[in-house]
Amino acid sequence: MQPKLIIFDWDGTLADTTSPIVHTFQHSFAECGQAVPDDETVRSLIGYSLPEIIRRLLPEADTALQHRIAATYSTHYLNPNNHNMTLFDDALPCLNALKAQGYWLAVATGKGRSGLDNAIRQTQTAGFWLATTCAGEQPSKPAPNMVLHLCDQLGVMPSESIVIGDTTYDLEMAAHAKARAIGITTGAHTAEQLRSCPHLAVLNRLAELPDFLATL
Repeated sequence: MQPKLIIFDWDGTLADTTSPIVHTFQHSFAECGQAVPDDETVRSLIGYSLPEIIRRLLPEADTALQHRIAATYSTHYLNPNNHNMTLFDDALPCLNALKAQGYWLAVATGKGRSGLDNAIRQTQTAGFWLATTCAGEQPSKPAPNMVLHLCDQLGVMPSESIVIGDTTYDLEMAAHAKARAIGITTGAHTAEQLRSCPHLAVLNRLAELPDFLATL
């Protein structure tokens, strides 16, 4: 069945941000006097909300320290001089193709609202999105709430939507919402990890997405 709504994750799916996210976490932990997490540990958690990643990286930390690390991360990552927001080369052609084909497009991301708004502004993609939602507004992935909220807002059934994401949390979120999902191997999780979750396909690049959707 052809979907009506395509719901994109942002980091690692549309934007090439996995390495900047890892490095920003590492700098933030060091600045706050904490042991620096290794690359792979941070990568495995990308897709959760910022507070949830910090809780999992530092479960013994009190609330004040968790908030300090989160504030430090946000200061670094949202700094206008921090040029981390680069879309993958095939992201805009893919979005243009899908919009031309009549699909509705939306975003569900583990970013906070200020981070998402900043990313959309930097990449000049506001014209693509009928709706967006993010961490802080909904429970963190893999809870189904982001998908359910977007579908309710736009008046479609979850079964009429497809989630596109680079992490198992994206695919699990879709499954919990009774939506379909497609994994993209450009971000934090490997193809093997993505294939361990319910999926229609695991693609190597966004450029493959329009042709794959045409086969449904």
